[in-house]
Amino acid sequence: MNSQLIPITINNKNYQVKATSSVLQACEEAGIDVPRFCYHEKLSVAGNCRMCLVEVEKSPKPVVSCAMPVAKGMVIYTNTPLVKKAREAVLEFLLINHPLDCPICDQGGECDLQDETLNYGSDRGRFFEFKRSVEDKECGPIIKTIMTRCIHCTRCVRFSAEIAGQEVLGSFGRGDDTEIGTYVQSFIKTELSGNLIDLCPVGALTSKPYAYTARNWELQKNDTLDFFDGLAADISVQTRKLSEPKIENGNVKLTTQDEIFRILPRYNGLPVDNWISDKTRYAMDGLRKQRVTRPLKFELGRAKAYNWIDVCYELSERFAVEWFSNIQKNDTLRKLENTLTCVVEDLCDVESLYLLNFFVKSLGSSDIQAGNVLSKVNIDVPIFYGLNRTLKSFENINGLIMIGTNTRFEASLLNTLLRKQQLAKALPYVTFNHAASLKLKQNHQGSGVRSLLAFVDNKVSLTKTFYNMNNVSLILGAGSLKTLNGSSLQNIFRFLSKKFFTKIKNEERASILHSSITTLLFANVGIQPGVRSDLYNGVKDRKIHTLFAVQPFEFNKKKWLSTAKYTHLIGLGTHKPTTMVFDRFLPLKSFYEKDGYIFNIENRVRKFYKAVSAPKNVRSLDTILTTLFEIYFWDQDTLLKKFWFVNEEINFVTNVEKDPINFDMNLLNIKESNAKITFSPFFPTIHNFYMTNSISANSPVMGECSLFLNMKSNFSLES
Repeated sequence: MNSQLIPITINNKNYQVKATSSVLQACEEAGIDVPRFCYHEKLSVAGNCRMCLVEVEKSPKPVVSCAMPVAKGMVIYTNTPLVKKAREAVLEFLLINHPLDCPICDQGGECDLQDETLNYGSDRGRFFEFKRSVEDKECGPIIKTIMTRCIHCTRCVRFSAEIAGQEVLGSFGRGDDTEIGTYVQSFIKTELSGNLIDLCPVGALTSKPYAYTARNWELQKNDTLDFFDGLAADISVQTRKLSEPKIENGNVKLTTQDEIFRILPRYNGLPVDNWISDKTRYAMDGLRKQRVTRPLKFELGRAKAYNWIDVCYELSERFAVEWFSNIQKNDTLRKLENTLTCVVEDLCDVESLYLLNFFVKSLGSSDIQAGNVLSKVNIDVPIFYGLNRTLKSFENINGLIMIGTNTRFEASLLNTLLRKQQLAKALPYVTFNHAASLKLKQNHQGSGVRSLLAFVDNKVSLTKTFYNMNNVSLILGAGSLKTLNGSSLQNIFRFLSKKFFTKIKNEERASILHSSITTLLFANVGIQPGVRSDLYNGVKDRKIHTLFAVQPFEFNKKKWLSTAKYTHLIGLGTHKPTTMVFDRFLPLKSFYEKDGYIFNIENRVRKFYKAVSAPKNVRSLDTILTTLFEIYFWDQDTLLKKFWFVNEEINFVTNVEKDPINFDMNLLNIKESNAKITFSPFFPTIHNFYMTNSISANSPVMGECSLFLNMKSNFSLES
């Protein structure tokens, strides 16, 4: 982009602005407010609301500032009587048919039309005829429409077409009959539909789950991170204290409890679009439904609540007996006396996972797994499991090859960035994955490993085109490494990377994309994700003492209980799993209810913050493990050393928000062993975007989205 500066004059003051700026952008850089409705910095220019009119010297009439580029020596006025009169006339025209719904409108208090009318409007109107009315549209479980309020700014139309990639909204009719809606009556089937609510400058599109629940000035804003995918987007969690009557000793007492009312995107200062998915925005109501709030003991198929003191001493007594019996034996026998197996499905932070691994090892075990499936991802160095680049660097690519990944559902914000770059530069995207609509113009080469090998062997014409292209990026989905082809896929991926790196060295272009923060967290902590220990694979019939299942969601009963005999099954999570086979279940705090650290797909250390208080009897995993350490080791020095290990080994506290490490091309020469190729297809990593963990699976809003918005067909040819 041309960064040349040119001189202009705004309100009799001289400024230097970019030559590529519009008049409105130049005024913003100068700190001068220009009202607008249709203009949005992340959408194309429409210029149809006429609210941003300014006066330009030698122009016979007011100029639409958002659509007018600056010129050298241009003289601009934003506060003349002509401009003020023009703004009053525009607002008077917009308010002709706008209903007086402010007292009952959810947009009240953050409505652009309210603010601009107060600042720039007239104190009286001249319209005394009947106002027109428009029929409301049914857009699905997310968006509530009151189309009589619509001022036809077309922000929603442009977002749907340009960002979401679903051209279902449009403007039809002329004059007084103009309406915004769907051409064919249907829901808005996009995972980004909630952003339409943020974009609407009036109350025409509001949040259906949030309707009539709170006003924005009543809510407390808490900055934290999203944890439903690997991007860890910045969000603002807005809460309010609610009072509930409770009876204690025959007396009624009011207790206050924080509750999340809504979640909005938060700008983090990075030049990356801060849209959020509907799952990030609305899955939080899953915390109100089916939440486990007390430790449970299951006896004869019935659940009984008991307290944390009994829980901790019961667990420590079990482990202490095994530990004392183990230390009497030599190392060989001690390995065979492994007593603890752990499976972590999702929603775990750095400290909790590290302490869990430390706790397991202290008991003589090394059997800890990420999820219910095996994974061949290499965790030796970050280049083998990280994105190896920043999200902003995708703005410089000239082509993209995606292997075994669906960026639309695995990383929605990355998919919007890729679509934005493709629209701007007409970039070629080649995909080898399960046939699905990515809302991108993709050249789908095949759904299996055979088609990928044909591309590598230069048996298709497209290969030569990409080999002759500079700055080609490659993305390999970490979910595709959970198959028998996991090792061979990594070798093919590195071979392709070296092909493209022959021209420009040390370019960060080979990326592994993780659909959740958990698998990436395992790699950074140093635990091989998805590979069980030799104990589990070699001694299938032995009786293992305890199974710890952290955040079990799709817990596979047959896989874990048919190959080994467990004496104790202990689940730890926010909600009960779909298959309840545990004899103990301990409630855990969610990411909204604690502080901690995570790694995002850039391999960047990020800190999230507590936004809401947890229920009274709910604990975090690191607190439970710390208590067990205190009881189990009887030694505070060991506990303090353990906390030092967390920071010194991973060094995450001193690396918060720092850029990831540099790319080393020489590491691509390493090959995975036992890499046999089977010509199997790529399978989707995420089957239901709206239900990927225990919180979203218990969300009523996500249940409605899954029912009404999930795609039931094969959209392989849709672009």
